Amino acid sequence: MQPYVSVYYESKCPDSRAFILHQLQPAIKLLHKRITLNLIPFGKARSINNGYDGFECQHGPAECLGNVVQECALDVIKERTDLEKTAYVACEMKSLAGAQGSLECVEKANIPSNSVIECLSSDKGTSLQLHSEYLTKIVSPQFVPTVTIDGMFNQQIQDSSQEDLIDTLCSILQETKECAQYHNLMAMKYIL
Repeated sequence: MQPYVSVYYESKCPDSRAFILHQLQPAIKLLHKRITLNLIPFGKARSINNGYDGFECQHGPAECLGNVVQECALDVIKERTDLEKTAYVACEMKSLAGAQGSLECVEKANIPSNSVIECLSSDKGTSLQLHSEYLTKIVSPQFVPTVTIDGMFNQQIQDSSQEDLIDTLCSILQETKECAQYHNLMAMKYIL
């Protein structure tokens, strides 16, 4: 059974950006056949009046926009591979396009922009963010980004995933050829 890896993050959070670009993206490129990924763009945001008056985000209104753009786009592509979803989110985190009101990354990922706009301008975007708020409250992250495995928070996994997500996931997966190749590569770097 594949581990279910959830990443709770924020669209404009510098730690989230670094994690997604330098830890998550390489990990998914290597291990996408071995894990199932769930991306939850919410973090330390909170709904106001159950979402009727929008959301308040740690890094301001632009982050709230970025979160909901990503949420809508991820919903539209929910049947695509984790590789494709991660590539899309990495584009957003690198460029901050969605947080600036641009659908550049949506279009680059061949996601129908009209479907994302429809989600943003309807109650769907709000209800998706309320669901992410619910999921995030269950974990109650002290730090963003937060990583859980199979819905369970473990501080040791959280700490090690921030340093080396591939190694952390490989410690759970154990004997896989991808992990063996990764560890051999790390050993060679250490020796040389």
